Amino acid sequence: MSLRLQFLIVALLAAALAAGWWSLDNWKGDGGGQKKATTSSQTLVLVEAIELTDDHISLRVVGTGKAIRSAALHPAVAGEVREIAFKAEQRVKKGQPLIRLDDKHQRLKVQLAEVAVTETNRQMQRMQRLAPSGHAARARLDTAQAELNTARLHLEQANAELRDRTIFAPFTGVIGMTDLNRGDRVTEDTMAVTLDDRATILVEFSVPETYAGKIKVADTVIVRPWSASEGDIEGKITALASRIDRATRSLRVRAEIANINDRIRPGGSIEVRLSFTGKAYPIVREVAVLWSRDGAYVWRVVDGKADKVFVTLVRRDKGRVLVDGPLRPGELIVVEGVQGLRLGQKVKTAPFKAGAS
Repeated sequence: MSLRLQFLIVALLAAALAAGWWSLDNWKGDGGGQKKATTSSQTLVLVEAIELTDDHISLRVVGTGKAIRSAALHPAVAGEVREIAFKAEQRVKKGQPLIRLDDKHQRLKVQLAEVAVTETNRQMQRMQRLAPSGHAARARLDTAQAELNTARLHLEQANAELRDRTIFAPFTGVIGMTDLNRGDRVTEDTMAVTLDDRATILVEFSVPETYAGKIKVADTVIVRPWSASEGDIEGKITALASRIDRATRSLRVRAEIANINDRIRPGGSIEVRLSFTGKAYPIVREVAVLWSRDGAYVWRVVDGKADKVFVTLVRRDKGRVLVDGPLRPGELIVVEGVQGLRLGQKVKTAPFKAGAS
């Protein structure tokens, strides 16, 4: 190849390289201008005004049912069982005899006391007739009166001892099962039978310390017994503990419910639902909440520019989120177009319409 031809080829290659460089430089200039133009233009975002809503709190806990009145009956004295005058689950009235112990000696003692009262009363009446006429001394009349009073006290004591040989129902209710049989020996420490007034059921439960200040006496609760799950029952809070339990960090609460048709048994587990209104918080749509290494945040539009606001999530509610942060009612929050936004970026806003495609 001649030297001239070599120079010609090098010149052609240099020309081609210069032309390619010039074209590339022009292409970059056009792209940069386009990017700059795009950056300088406003981004369209869909926004929604902030509203405040009350935080409606629903709390579910498990409680235990108790009869409004309940007693474990014991004999007043030791003795032998002579009669059991009830059947398990029988409804008994106040004062009704339930269990009788052997009372032969007590009945005899009552009869002797009655005879003594009769005799001393006869002597007293005789002295009352003789004293005014002087046929009996006043001292004898006083002695007769003292003897009558003593006899009456002995009779009252004998009747009390006789009564102690029988266990009576202290109130109207439903009697339980007993392990005693006729002929068994019992003492004052023997638990004979239980009695429950189940017309009203007390429900005792505990609520976490966080909610202790939100409930009060007379608040309504909804309960559902596990043994009678066919429907809810409305009740009222009747008592609150005076302090938080240090071990469980909870507050003891008591409510009352009517035991309609006697369908609830004391001692059973009962689901308790409480509802109360908490603090008012801004509510935003879930899609408006983003996350970063610093936590959750939303984009707020201030003077046509994007502003990042960090928030704390309080509670989710059907596609929306209650948040806690420096947000005020009426401020605009970006719902769509949040991706790619930068702090201070100019935005053009349009109302967000739910359900629009």
